[in-house]
Amino acid sequence: MTEYETRFARNEKVVAADMGGETVMMDVDKGVYLSLNATGTQIWEALAKPASLPEITQKVREAFDVSAAGDLDAQVSKFVSDLKENGLITEVK
Repeated sequence: MTEYETRFARNEKVVAADMGGETVMMDVDKGVYLSLNATGTQIWEALAKPASLPEITQKVREAFDVSAAGDLDAQVSKFVSDLKENGLITEVK
């Protein structure tokens, strides 16, 4: 399975709430609070069900004017990787 075929899903132990366009999250296991900006929130919403990197990136493209975003694919990939490294999402088969 390639990086772009891998599907990701939210960690069920992460509690999240919308706070006026931003998402505030708590990792229950670690007791850590996190805050996501509008773009991070859009990515989190795209992970409401298992999704691949291209699907997540497409959701961001649909939600924002990303013409000046540079390499959006790489930026989304990095953010998703950070979420995974911090245990907020998992790979699903």
